[in-house]
Amino acid sequence: MEFWSGFLANIAAAALAVILYIVVQWFLGVTDITIGYNWRFDGASDNPTNLRPSFDIRNRSRSKTYFLANIAYLRGNKPVAPFDNKSVWGTELKPGTIMPLEAAPVPGIASLKQCLGIEVHVRLQNGRLFWLQGVGPGQLRMGGVQRFAFWLRNKIEKAAFPLE
Repeated sequence: MEFWSGFLANIAAAALAVILYIVVQWFLGVTDITIGYNWRFDGASDNPTNLRPSFDIRNRSRSKTYFLANIAYLRGNKPVAPFDNKSVWGTELKPGTIMPLEAAPVPGIASLKQCLGIEVHVRLQNGRLFWLQGVGPGQLRMGGVQRFAFWLRNKIEKAAFPLE
C-alpha cells in the first residue's frame, strides 16, 4: 500500500508540473504581442484624405519572432474595405522590439467619423488575430482573463523576474 501511495503521489506531482508548464506557456503566448493604433490622415482635420491606421506594435517576447500577415477592416462581421495584404505583409517583429508601422490608405473611407465605427483586424502569419476598436487611440479589445494576464505580466516584469 505504501508503494502505491508513493507511486500515485509521484504521478500527481508530474501531472501538476506538466499542467503548470502548459499554463505558463499559454500565459506567455497570450501576453507577448500588444497592438495599439490610431488613425492618420493627410490634409486638414476638416477635410482629411488618405485615412490609414498607424500601429504601435510591441513584441514583448524574449525569444519568438513574429511576422505580420494582413489587415481587415470590418463593421460587425461585414467588410467595409478590401483586405490589406500588401502594406504590412512579412513585416518582422523581432523579440523585445517596439515598432511604429503605418498601413496603406484605406479605400472607401472618407471621414474620421467613419473610422471610429470600424474594427481593424490584424493577423499574424501564424494565424493569431487581433481585434482593434477605433475609438480614440485604438486599444486591444480584451476579455477579463486576458486583461488579468496582461496585468500580471506587467507586475512580474516590473519586479524584474524573467519568465522566459
